[in-house]
Amino acid sequence: MNTSYKILFITFLSLAVGMSACKEEKKTLKNPKATKKIVKTKAEQKKPAKKLVPKAVVKKAINKYFLISASFKNKNNAERMQVKLEKNGFDSQIIPAPNNFYRVSYKGFSKRAEAFKELKIARNTQGKENVWLHIKH
Repeated sequence: MNTSYKILFITFLSLAVGMSACKEEKKTLKNPKATKKIVKTKAEQKKPAKKLVPKAVVKKAINKYFLISASFKNKNNAERMQVKLEKNGFDSQIIPAPNNFYRVSYKGFSKRAEAFKELKIARNTQGKENVWLHIKH
């Protein structure tokens, strides 16, 4: 019976030490000015809160037609070209092709007529004669 009291005493002592170690310490604020209470005047308290009206959600048209400026077998080359186009203000995308090439577009369209119109203009522009149109299915 003497050993059971010893075990009980040691258990109680370890719990007491453990509980005293878990006490929260008082934390001090770095900026004591931030703890000032804000007192509202009666006039401010009576104002009704403004109701938030949700803005209309405008769905962006999904581009299906892309003007392709280059196509690369190596993805790193395609990424470099994309960065170059984006620096020049184009909305460039990399489109993986089924033949394991990476097509780099510089402009996308949701409407067919706009895409073909821009393709015609691009092909008549010096330096863009090799531009072609990719239609995403």
